[in-house]
Amino acid sequence: MRYWILHPFLMLLFIALFIPATTYGAMDPEELKEIKMEAPLHLVGSVESDVLVKDLSTDDSPKQLRKMRLSVQEYRKAPGSINRERSIEVFYTYIPSWVAMAGGSKMDIYEGDEIELWLEKGKYGWEPAAGGNTVEHLSYVKDRKDPIPEPKAHAGKEMFNENLGVLFMSGLVIALLVFLFMTGHVVIPKERR
Repeated sequence: MRYWILHPFLMLLFIALFIPATTYGAMDPEELKEIKMEAPLHLVGSVESDVLVKDLSTDDSPKQLRKMRLSVQEYRKAPGSINRERSIEVFYTYIPSWVAMAGGSKMDIYEGDEIELWLEKGKYGWEPAAGGNTVEHLSYVKDRKDPIPEPKAHAGKEMFNENLGVLFMSGLVIALLVFLFMTGHVVIPKERR
């Protein structure tokens, strides 16, 4: 009696299906720790306002330069030259939550959030030392709106691409099984009489 024979090519296909095409990596924790230690300004505060400064979007990459005003609750580290004011302006680059991004963390800021930041002087003023990796939320405002809402065309395209991929791979596996069955590489056991 012959049983199902698993063809090596079929095994490779199944393995390839479960290997991700894109790898998203986070910053090395030791490197991040060092960046935080070297940041000249470390504080905790509440976001009073968040406004658009400049639209940096391109055709395929929506992003904005934004400015938040932070009501400072505590200065944990500050250079001697800084006037420890009650509020401070922080500039950051905003990338919408619906855009796939590899690498560091995104900045997700909304009025009323309580955050801890590690800052350094940048082109526009105080900026997070390593983007979203140096901003930690202590509390989130629940009802949030994206400053750049997801276009309906993008949402439809993403849904189509996800479903098309599943349909294509399913069709490929079925076609491969039919091919293997027709060429005799897969044998269905016969009943004993």
